[in-house]
Amino acid sequence: MPAARLTIPPAAEHVRTARLVAVAAARRVGLDEEAVDDVRLAVGEVVGRAVRRHIAAGSDADVALVLSDDSTHFRVEVSDSAHPQLPDDDEGVALALVSALVPELDVEGSLVVLVWPLHAG
Repeated sequence: MPAARLTIPPAAEHVRTARLVAVAAARRVGLDEEAVDDVRLAVGEVVGRAVRRHIAAGSDADVALVLSDDSTHFRVEVSDSAHPQLPDDDEGVALALVSALVPELDVEGSLVVLVWPLHAG
């Protein structure tokens, strides 16, 4: 699928929208229901983290998601515009949970990349 982009205001009530879009995309690319549940939880945690970072920074800029896939992977990128080194009191807990759900996780300040393998058949 070509990349789908979603931007949401940095407010907790919009985290659900991001989860719903990510789940729909995960199902469309053929992830099994267990992986779809992991997508739901992981995207919720990561988008929630981005919203908290925006609130802490006093930013009203949107949180951005990019969802894409190729023949081997489903990828979700979540970026915020808070300062890359902005501390988050819950960050350790949230990212520990996400790392248990996502086969490949990359966190670089304000960009979080989540990757799930696609299985043929």
